Amino acid sequence: MAVLAIGTISCGQKNNKADVSLTEKAAKDSASFTLIQWIDSVANFGTIEAGKKIEVKFRFKNVGDKPLIITDVHAGCGCTTPDYTKEPVAPGKEGWVTGIFNSEGQMGEVHKFIMVKSNTKNDVEHRLTFTGVVNNNQKKPEPIKAN
Repeated sequence: MAVLAIGTISCGQKNNKADVSLTEKAAKDSASFTLIQWIDSVANFGTIEAGKKIEVKFRFKNVGDKPLIITDVHAGCGCTTPDYTKEPVAPGKEGWVTGIFNSEGQMGEVHKFIMVKSNTKNDVEHRLTFTGVVNNNQKKPEPIKAN
């Protein structure tokens, strides 16, 4: 189950990349590939009010025998700011990917995603998805009545 929490971090699209030399080596060297198991890869944050920020968290486990390295994480839009476990995840250990979703300017049902690349045999690029509903409960101005 994905962990959800109201966030207070600013939102803007970021392209997060791990240490370039380690990342490049891990991405190119198939001998360093491992296996990933996503504990959470889909989340529904329910209903929130427009303008709120919410955090979605996805967990994964390294089920291989080499360190797991996240090589790239990017959101599908500028309304989500991703973050992730930057250090290598040892075999048998867990890591995470989060996204802070800023609902400002959004309304109704939303479907968002975060793409994750890693040095894995079974899932080199994985799409994490989250959905929910953004309510805009601002009162509409009453029409002016003629006398």
